[in-house]
Amino acid sequence: MIEPKDVTIIIPTILNGDLPLEKLDRQKYAFDHCLESLDETVPDIPKIIASNGGKPISYINYTQVHNWRQGQCMAVNAAVATTNTPWIFVTNDDMVYAPGWWDRLIRDITLDTKCISPKLVEPRPGALTFIVQPFGGAGGDFNKEGWLEFAKNYNGAEVRTGFNLPFLIRRELWDTIGGYDINYDPWGSNGDSDLEYKIKLAGVQPYQSQNSLVYHFSQTSGTFSPENQGYWQKNYAYFIEKWGFERVGSPEIWEATFNIPDEGRKFRPDWEGKYAG
Repeated sequence: MIEPKDVTIIIPTILNGDLPLEKLDRQKYAFDHCLESLDETVPDIPKIIASNGGKPISYINYTQVHNWRQGQCMAVNAAVATTNTPWIFVTNDDMVYAPGWWDRLIRDITLDTKCISPKLVEPRPGALTFIVQPFGGAGGDFNKEGWLEFAKNYNGAEVRTGFNLPFLIRRELWDTIGGYDINYDPWGSNGDSDLEYKIKLAGVQPYQSQNSLVYHFSQTSGTFSPENQGYWQKNYAYFIEKWGFERVGSPEIWEATFNIPDEGRKFRPDWEGKYAG
C-alpha cells in the first residue's frame, strides 16, 4: 500500500500576475477548484505548485517552485527535482478530484505497476477513453454537486492499458527516463506523448484505472488556441526529428497499445528496455 508520505503531487500552472484580467480570472477559477479538491480528498499528501511564466502569484501554506520562463515540462522537472518521494503524481491545474479517487487508484496498483492514470471525465467529446459529462468548466459554470454525485455512484471496469494526465509514476522510472523533454516548451504540446513513448521504450506498460475518476475542465491554458498552433506544429516536427517517425494518433496514444518501431528510430538511450520482462 502506498502511504501519503510516499507521494508528492506536482501541479504545474501558468497562472501568473502578468496575465490579462479575463484570462487570469478564468485560470484562477479552475486552479482554485483543483487545489481545493486535492486539499479535501488527499490532505496528507505533500503538494508542490510548479508555477511558470510571468510574475508569480504566491500561495501561502504551499510549497511553490517558480520558473520565470514559461514551460510546463521545465516546471514539472524542476519541482520533481526538489522531492525525494518514491512516487510522483502529476496533474493539470484544471482537474478536479472527488472523494475516494486516491483509494480507488492505488487499489489497482500491483507490485509491477510503474505508471498508472485515473480515468478522465470532460465536458465535451475528446479521446475515446474519456467519459463525456457536461458539468461545466472554467467559465464559472462548474456544476460541482453534479460532478461529485456522478463520481460517487460510478462503478468502473477493471484496470486497462492507457496513459493520460494526471498520472502516478514511480520516481525510479521518472529518473531513468529523465522526466519531460523541455524542448517541447513553452506550450508543452506533444510533450506528454514524448514522455509516454519514453515510458514504453524503457519497457514499461502504463495503465489506466477505470474506477478512479478525475474531472478535467479542459483547454484552459491556451495550448490549443489558434494563436499557439505554430507551437503545436513545431513540437510535432520536433517529435519526428527526435524519434525518426510520427507518433501514433487516437485511440492508440490514449490506450498505450502501440509498439515503438525499431527500423528508422533515431532515439536510442542507454536505458532502453531497462524494465522489459
